[in-house]
Amino acid sequence: MADDEHLIELSEQPVTNANIYSKLDDGGDSPRATSSSPVPKATSSSPAPKVGPVERTPEEKAELRAKLVKFYTKYNPSMLEGDYISSIIESKTPDSLLWRRLFEKYVHEDSDEDYEPHPQIVDPSKPRRVFRERKTRPKGGDTLASRFSDYTMALLIPVSVTMLIVVWAVSNFTPISEVSEQQPILLAYSEQSTDSEGEKLGGAVLNALIIVAFFILVTSLMVVLYKYRCMKIIAGWLILSSALILYFMGWIWFDLFCTKYQLPYDKVTAAVVMWNFGTVGVICIYFRGHPRMTQMYLVATSAIMAWFLTRLPEWTTWVLLAAVALYDVFAVLSPKGPLKALVEESQRRDEAIPGLVYESKSYKLGLGDFVFYSVLVGRAAVYNYITWTVCFLAVLTGLCATLCCLGVFKKALPALPISIGLGIAFNFSTRYLMMPYTMEYAPRGIYM
Repeated sequence: MADDEHLIELSEQPVTNANIYSKLDDGGDSPRATSSSPVPKATSSSPAPKVGPVERTPEEKAELRAKLVKFYTKYNPSMLEGDYISSIIESKTPDSLLWRRLFEKYVHEDSDEDYEPHPQIVDPSKPRRVFRERKTRPKGGDTLASRFSDYTMALLIPVSVTMLIVVWAVSNFTPISEVSEQQPILLAYSEQSTDSEGEKLGGAVLNALIIVAFFILVTSLMVVLYKYRCMKIIAGWLILSSALILYFMGWIWFDLFCTKYQLPYDKVTAAVVMWNFGTVGVICIYFRGHPRMTQMYLVATSAIMAWFLTRLPEWTTWVLLAAVALYDVFAVLSPKGPLKALVEESQRRDEAIPGLVYESKSYKLGLGDFVFYSVLVGRAAVYNYITWTVCFLAVLTGLCATLCCLGVFKKALPALPISIGLGIAFNFSTRYLMMPYTMEYAPRGIYM
């Protein structure tokens, strides 16, 4: 982005469009200007022209988005969450009023204090006005370590909540749902207790290959549709997928919850509850909703889907997790990888990646990563609390390592390999190395 992006006209006219105050009043601390601050009045010699809404072309919207992202990254990264920037762009507020309000809120005007000067906003017809940064400290401090910690925790918390919800569901819902032996998805090989270990492994590999091939097909289709700008088809596809999860699978959770805790309900009440739950979720995720509400529905969607996948046969689950982690490496890092192509195309257009993505400050994580992290921990919870606790910590450690690598390489990276690799390794080492010794020596009062 060129340095002259800040050379935007700063009008001296009174603000007549209240939209700018409602859209840009983000609640951050402002030492000097607030939404109620007085606005410089126009002089009698130069009457203020009327300010009306503006219609921006797609190119102008993309340019404004890039400038706003750069501005908020510098002054208030929390505003990068959710659809806040999109709401500003769609507000039709003139650029002069928009940037005037931003600089009033986040920078000092004509300050004599020894701050690093901010690039000027120049209006040739008026005296030069020099803006300088406000002396504010980000929450948690202004060191690199503090910022990395804040950004990392903003992602670790929702991932942890998703995994814990799945562990709870495995402990409470799985024993009830196992009355029916129906698998969550149709598999080529159905694991039987009488099968040998070789047969189970071969069948699990076959199931995993078929599922990964399906992932490749779906992702490649998404890339083709996005490349040829079939955005309505993509939107309909994603909305339908989320609706099925929230309405249909959410109904199953609702029924299991009421069964578990012996809560009576009638069909009309259940239909009303699920209609509201699913409809609000679809609106928040794809249209407009409070950022926190949107994040809650993304976590709920991931948890519901992950719990269903924990009901896959044991051998198929572990082989599938390993296969998906390897596929993630290919899809993101390979020159011909479908996810790499999707990311590059979205960057070329300066648009958001189509799909279910959890945005948290400087990081974005696909819901598929949430799902497979939770499948691993949920499957480990089938055995005992020690196993899933170890896997829980291993997944979070792997995610932190991935975020560190992201800061080093400065490009999109696969989020599954390190976490899934550590999770699988710690799961089996705990089950077959640590637990036998624990079960043998703990009753004797011997601890190592």
